[in-house]
Amino acid sequence: MPHNLAPLRNLDVNREPWKGNCPKKPWEYEVTAVIPVIDTVESLSVCVEILRMQTVRPYILVIDTGSEQENLREILSMHDSDLEVHCIRLNGSRHPSDSVCMAMDLAQSLCRTEYMFATHSDVFLRRRDFIEDLLSVCGDQDGKFPVVGYEMSPRSHDDWRGMISHTASMYHIRTLDRIGFGWSMRRLASMYGLESHEPSPERPNWPDTEILGNMILRQHGVRTKIIGSESNFQRNKDENIDHCRSMSLGMLYSKVYYEKAEPWIKEAIFEAKERIKSWKTNKGKYERVSKQQDI
Repeated sequence: MPHNLAPLRNLDVNREPWKGNCPKKPWEYEVTAVIPVIDTVESLSVCVEILRMQTVRPYILVIDTGSEQENLREILSMHDSDLEVHCIRLNGSRHPSDSVCMAMDLAQSLCRTEYMFATHSDVFLRRRDFIEDLLSVCGDQDGKFPVVGYEMSPRSHDDWRGMISHTASMYHIRTLDRIGFGWSMRRLASMYGLESHEPSPERPNWPDTEILGNMILRQHGVRTKIIGSESNFQRNKDENIDHCRSMSLGMLYSKVYYEKAEPWIKEAIFEAKERIKSWKTNKGKYERVSKQQDI
């Protein structure tokens, strides 16, 4: 839908130009979906279409972490009244996952809704009501959990057990703000007295993308709910998600793994597109009646 970037130009301050002119403001959605991405344009576009088909349709933040120019142009062209594209353009980093951590910290800061849904460009939701279902159990009221999602996949250390990943997880933003939740590996290293967070064979897979936030959750006694688990370097498929794990990592650093995983992503994309067709055919059957319904 037609809109301009905020703040709007040539408007009196009393007309609040910083609020923009989108017909539905970012903070009027129930949830913001966050997707870090690098180069994987086709899978990203399918993920976005699935998110737009959810019974609770989220506002979407795509955080590009260093795509090549041709791919970046395509990703930037996705900007719309319900989707923002932000870019991290690093000249170098100390850890292969630094850019993802930075993307998640940026997304958490940019989130203007009560809830944040974290996912990847290689995660294809298999249920139209998945986000709605997560929202039904996420929150800070009695009987609900401020963080709900998939467990981290196995690591070479024991900390991963019981930790929430950002595969397909829901976060209650006010709780994150209250406890100082974050993703930075630099912060994590400082917390544990490490001089650097660079990868080390003496502490394999530590630090890792989700460890800081999970440690902060544990320190503050915040309850979390795990709804599923995954295996590394596999296509993980259950009733909720179809996740072709580590596609971006393989594309960047392991040609052997990427060639092994490429058929998975092609099949997953095909199946996702077929699901979308089916959902569109039966759209009225699944619609959620709400004042927050899609516009």
